[in-house]
Amino acid sequence: MELRSIAIQNYKALQDVRLKGVPKFMVLVGANGTGKTTFFDVFGFLRDALTGNIRQALDSRGRFPEVVTRGHEDEPIVVELQIQMDIADRSRLVTYGLEIASEASKPFVKREFLRYKRGPHGAPYYFLDFKRGQGFAITNEEDYNKKDEDLEREEQKLESPDILAIKGLGQFRNLRRPALFGLC
Repeated sequence: MELRSIAIQNYKALQDVRLKGVPKFMVLVGANGTGKTTFFDVFGFLRDALTGNIRQALDSRGRFPEVVTRGHEDEPIVVELQIQMDIADRSRLVTYGLEIASEASKPFVKREFLRYKRGPHGAPYYFLDFKRGQGFAITNEEDYNKKDEDLEREEQKLESPDILAIKGLGQFRNLRRPALFGLC
């Protein structure tokens, strides 16, 4: 499993950062206050959100207003990771996307998705797609002989809109690949 790219929007000083072609070893160099530590804190934030929930991860960093980029408080915090990994004996580019917003001082997962291409052609297919704590996960994604439209969706409602859906994949009744992404 290799991180290929990361996009971050509205996370502290990182208003719009896109890093493609992430090497296996990387050194960030820059003046103080330019976002080097913040860049790595994004990974700590994701870990904390998986361990607890979005609210707890934000609270440990001073709450949503302290984490969102100044002047962009009405916009979501966005993190998108692309990871190259083996699935069904083929290397595939998997994309995990997360948008976090706040309403009435309560943070929530505006959208969270997981997608990758099942076959050699066509657009990536969404295997997990949640908005505000409700969405679906595909339960038979490993059946590569089935057409995309024949895949089975399991609709779910999370206990709270500040919980990451990927955290609960193993609890979804029929999902065969709960640790697909390696985060959970």
